[in-house]
Amino acid sequence: MKRLVVAATFAMGALVSSALPTAACMEYCDWDPLVLVVTPAGHVAVVYDSVWTPSLLNLGVPLESYTTRHVYQAGRVATQVDMNIYVPAGLLFTYQTFDEVTTGLLGSGKVLASGYGTSGSSTHLQFTLPES
Repeated sequence: MKRLVVAATFAMGALVSSALPTAACMEYCDWDPLVLVVTPAGHVAVVYDSVWTPSLLNLGVPLESYTTRHVYQAGRVATQVDMNIYVPAGLLFTYQTFDEVTTGLLGSGKVLASGYGTSGSSTHLQFTLPES
């Protein structure tokens, strides 16, 4: 009976420990720089690029670039933005990131675009800004 209890305990421990990595989520916002987007009409829009990582040890320091172009939405002129976010890889490994472009600091404003990426490669996020 004692062996059965010990075997069941080890089996539950193995089951729980193997399920934990799949339940990981993005919890740490490492960097939230201000990005000034200049529209083709010359207006300046302020957005924030939040980079979320699963651990504080994974530094998600983004490098952003963007392109803009005029588009028409419902008969009105708007600006389509394609933001390229690059997060450098760690010294020995890559890690998953969650990138988010918002109108407020730390994701507090309207979410314009979001997506998952990997450090060491670029993530493209597209969104549209109304021309004012």
